[in-house]
Amino acid sequence: MSEDTAHFFFGLTDRDLALVLMGDADFEAQLIAIRAALHRNAEAEKKTGEEIKQFAEGVKNYSGDEEYQVNLENHWVDLMHGSVFQDAAHSMSAVGMLAPFLESLLVALFAGIREHQQGEGPAAAQDPRSTAVQKDFWDPHYVFWPARRTDLVEGARQLAASTGLAAHLPPDGDTVIAALMAYRNKMFHHGFEWPQSERDKFEKRIANDGWRPEWFLKSTSAGKPWIFYMSSIFIDQCIVTIEDILSGAGAYLRQKRIENS
Repeated sequence: MSEDTAHFFFGLTDRDLALVLMGDADFEAQLIAIRAALHRNAEAEKKTGEEIKQFAEGVKNYSGDEEYQVNLENHWVDLMHGSVFQDAAHSMSAVGMLAPFLESLLVALFAGIREHQQGEGPAAAQDPRSTAVQKDFWDPHYVFWPARRTDLVEGARQLAASTGLAAHLPPDGDTVIAALMAYRNKMFHHGFEWPQSERDKFEKRIANDGWRPEWFLKSTSAGKPWIFYMSSIFIDQCIVTIEDILSGAGAYLRQKRIENS
């Protein structure tokens, strides 16, 4: 290892190396802010749940005027209904922070790799991105096989394979990102209450695309899916995936520095 390479690595973790690789954007501070907002939302959900539970106990134990009893029960139903949309709002908030963050992280990551390598992308004939101009080659929004199209999940997967980064990324990272982006698209296009056909499609994807069943929760109406939510398990999994991508990117950079030293 050269003296310059040793100096570059001194005291830096893989995560540190990744953050250096991605330039001026402060992804560390962004992630801290996201964690804080997610924590506040989780605490608000917990508080609302406790208040509804206490009110339900009061309704159950009330033995006074029957008309007032009916009003109490109706109010309890309204509270339950409102909590459904509060949970949906918090889920919208979570995906609204995590999905753009992951997208910008992937774009910055591959831009950093391009700058670090200071050369052309792989051009082997068997590489699906070999015919792309360099600007598009390094853009994870694009897929080049079997045809050129826009797809961040597939584009990032393809580009990671082309550069050799894939060997350093979490094995389930593609699945997590695919589930997150699919949920983002549904929520941002359809709001909290999607058309029934979209709910049915999403439920099938949960079953068929390798997503863990506990990643998404749902409320139902007349036995059919009504509103889908990101579970706390999935939100935590997204954070872990982000952390693993950062560590993996740093390990990749470390390996390349050693190979080129």
